[in-house]
Amino acid sequence: MTNKSKTKRFSTLQSRSKGMLLALSALLILANLYVFSETRQLARSYSEQQNQATWFLFQLTKEFSSLVSVTPFALESEQYRKKAELSYELTWSRFDLLLNAKEADSFMQLAGAREFFSSLFQRYISLEPELWKLKSKRQAMVLTNQLESIYQDMITYVNINFRIKSPIYQQQMEQARLLNQTQWFLMSLLFICALLVGYVLHLESNYNKHLALTDALTKIKNRLAMTEYVNRRIENETPFTVCLLDLNGFKQINDQYGHHAGDIALQTMAQRFENVECHCRAFRMGGDEFALILPQQRQEEMEQTLEAILGCFDDKITLSLENSVQLSASLGLASYPTQGNNFSELLKTADTNMYQMKFATQNRSVRL
Repeated sequence: MTNKSKTKRFSTLQSRSKGMLLALSALLILANLYVFSETRQLARSYSEQQNQATWFLFQLTKEFSSLVSVTPFALESEQYRKKAELSYELTWSRFDLLLNAKEADSFMQLAGAREFFSSLFQRYISLEPELWKLKSKRQAMVLTNQLESIYQDMITYVNINFRIKSPIYQQQMEQARLLNQTQWFLMSLLFICALLVGYVLHLESNYNKHLALTDALTKIKNRLAMTEYVNRRIENETPFTVCLLDLNGFKQINDQYGHHAGDIALQTMAQRFENVECHCRAFRMGGDEFALILPQQRQEEMEQTLEAILGCFDDKITLSLENSVQLSASLGLASYPTQGNNFSELLKTADTNMYQMKFATQNRSVRL
């Protein structure tokens, strides 16, 4: 399978994966909205079938459940944060109504009920500063656990002290639990999908960046990649040498054998430059011009490196079963920081040196 086919197949697979994940996320959002709608509908049916005090208690449970559900995601977006803050305020108001509304007096007259809910309310209020200063997911999870502890204490107390024997009520409570579990499950799936979508987008971003920094023909890094690499070394004040190479005789290959043969020649030379064992990096500048970035070296090591680079032209390039050609190159060097302090200066100096050498040698191979 060719690189082009692999690239196309990967791009297609990536697009399909992203599309499927986005579609699944949309379905999960709709499912969450449906469950939320069913929960609200169930709440309305409770208010119609139970006395006012029971309704207050259920509303507290519902709002508290919503708060516990949304708090872990409070930092995911501004919408979730506002929803968490709203759920907190609603839960606070439900506590206040339960403790102070006359309609709830029958519940509060039970032994220990007022003391229990007052204590629960104080524990709840003490967590308010933690909600407003949430800054990390860890803080969100800690706050969620604390809220859930209060919530579970309340549910346990209600189950023990406020049991209603009605089969209809028990059925509705079962529906509420099922809806709550379903909502948790759907929220978990939505969170997982969001992570997967983020991961796919990250892969897509890296893939697109790789394409942007890679020469499409030779598969080595391009001029943009060289610019980034050189600028990083300049920022780090790391000495290096720019080596520009211009292929001599490349135009004749295109004229005599065609552009396909010229492509083969460029690909062959690019791979040879990539395989040079001198700790250098190869880039295609465009056309028949290449560049190598060499690390700082002693004079003797630099000469050996240049010999290795020019050794890439020793063997002929096979264009087809019948045709092979010999290329040579003109070379220009520029060292940072002695011959330039930025990419443009270094490139201009190396380019000038390369063309001086090109004309001096009359298009013959450069040899040290």
